Amino acid sequence: MAVMTIREAINATLHAAPVRCGMAADIAALVSSQAFSSLKSPVQLVTAPHSPVPFARELERAYLVSPEKIGAAVRNALAYRHAK
Repeated sequence: MAVMTIREAINATLHAAPVRCGMAADIAALVSSQAFSSLKSPVQLVTAPHSPVPFARELERAYLVSPEKIGAAVRNALAYRHAK
Protein backbone atom coordinates (compact mmCIF):
# COMPACT_ATOMS: atom_id res chain seq x y z
CA MET A 1 0.00 0.00 0.00
CA ALA A 2 1.44 3.38 -0.97
CA VAL A 3 1.95 5.92 1.80
CA MET A 4 0.47 8.71 -0.34
CA THR A 5 -2.65 6.63 -0.88
CA ILE A 6 -2.96 6.18 2.86
CA ARG A 7 -2.45 9.89 3.47
CA GLU A 8 -5.26 10.72 1.04
CA ALA A 9 -7.54 8.06 2.53
CA ILE A 10 -6.97 9.27 6.09
CA ASN A 11 -8.73 12.54 5.28
CA ALA A 12 -11.90 10.66 4.35
CA THR A 13 -11.77 7.72 6.77
CA LEU A 14 -13.32 7.13 10.15
CA HIS A 15 -13.61 3.70 11.69
CA ALA A 16 -14.66 2.63 15.16
CA ALA A 17 -12.42 -0.40 15.63
CA PRO A 18 -10.50 -0.75 18.89
CA VAL A 19 -7.02 0.74 19.16
CA ARG A 20 -5.35 -2.70 19.24
CA CYS A 21 -5.37 -5.04 16.24
CA GLY A 22 -7.35 -2.62 14.07
CA MET A 23 -6.78 -0.91 10.77
CA ALA A 24 -5.91 2.38 12.51
CA ALA A 25 -3.05 0.74 14.41
CA ASP A 26 -1.67 -0.78 11.22
CA ILE A 27 -1.92 2.49 9.31
CA ALA A 28 -0.35 4.43 12.20
CA ALA A 29 2.54 1.96 12.35
CA LEU A 30 3.05 2.16 8.59
CA VAL A 31 2.96 5.95 8.52
CA SER A 32 5.27 6.18 11.53
CA SER A 33 7.79 3.79 10.03
CA GLN A 34 7.63 4.93 6.39
CA ALA A 35 6.93 8.66 6.64
CA PHE A 36 8.25 9.63 10.08
CA SER A 37 10.29 12.56 8.77
CA SER A 38 7.16 14.02 7.15
CA LEU A 39 5.17 14.02 10.40
CA LYS A 40 4.78 17.32 12.20
CA SER A 41 3.45 15.70 15.37
CA PRO A 42 3.07 12.17 16.70
CA VAL A 43 0.34 9.98 15.24
CA GLN A 44 -2.90 10.40 17.18
CA LEU A 45 -5.10 7.30 17.33
CA VAL A 46 -8.75 8.22 17.80
CA THR A 47 -10.42 4.86 18.22
CA ALA A 48 -12.71 2.94 20.47
CA PRO A 49 -10.96 1.79 23.67
CA HIS A 50 -9.42 -1.66 24.00
CA SER A 51 -12.39 -3.15 25.85
CA PRO A 52 -15.60 -5.03 25.05
CA VAL A 53 -18.35 -3.04 23.37
CA PRO A 54 -20.93 -2.03 25.98
CA PHE A 55 -24.58 -2.66 25.30
CA ALA A 56 -26.05 0.14 27.44
CA ARG A 57 -26.73 3.22 25.30
CA GLU A 58 -25.09 5.63 27.72
CA LEU A 59 -21.91 3.54 27.87
CA GLU A 60 -21.93 2.99 24.11
CA ARG A 61 -21.88 6.77 23.55
CA ALA A 62 -18.82 7.05 25.77
CA TYR A 63 -17.19 4.09 23.98
CA LEU A 64 -17.57 5.28 20.39
CA VAL A 65 -15.44 7.90 18.67
CA SER A 66 -17.08 11.30 18.96
CA PRO A 67 -16.48 14.77 17.54
CA GLU A 68 -15.14 15.76 20.97
CA LYS A 69 -12.54 12.96 20.90
CA ILE A 70 -11.51 13.90 17.37
CA GLY A 71 -11.25 17.56 18.39
CA ALA A 72 -9.09 16.65 21.40
CA ALA A 73 -6.70 14.70 19.15
CA VAL A 74 -6.47 17.63 16.74
CA ARG A 75 -5.77 20.03 19.62
CA ASN A 76 -3.06 17.69 20.94
CA ALA A 77 -1.42 17.53 17.52
CA LEU A 78 -1.57 21.32 17.11
CA ALA A 79 -0.22 21.88 20.63
CA TYR A 80 2.72 19.62 19.80
CA ARG A 81 3.49 21.62 16.66
CA HIS A 82 3.34 24.93 18.50
CA ALA A 83 5.42 23.71 21.44
CA LYS A 84 8.45 23.20 19.23
